[in-house]
Amino acid sequence: MTENQTPVPQGQTNTMAIISLIAGILGLVTLISALCIPCLLLISMIIGIVGAILGFLAKKKIDESQGIQTGRGLAVGGLVTGLISGVCSIILIIIYIAAIGLIAGAGAFYPTLMEGY
Repeated sequence: MTENQTPVPQGQTNTMAIISLIAGILGLVTLISALCIPCLLLISMIIGIVGAILGFLAKKKIDESQGIQTGRGLAVGGLVTGLISGVCSIILIIIYIAAIGLIAGAGAFYPTLMEGY
């Protein structure tokens, strides 16, 4: 590099994109843990939704910054992992509620099965 050339400033990674990816991955980890501990489903859903929202906002800010901010891939990764953990958590919550309803309703349809208990 000669003395007359000035270095081109590199873009700074968007902090929201990093937090979004961390939240999305944490949402997936808690979703997998929720298969053993169902009470973690609500936590996974909340973390996933937060990750998806932050990913969307970070991607929008990065696109509007005209190259000043970087981390679009991190934002998209956080958006996708957040959506996966949020949607899968909601589906599992519905399945658990339906299963509890079916188990509770079994006594109404088959009262002879419950007589001995």
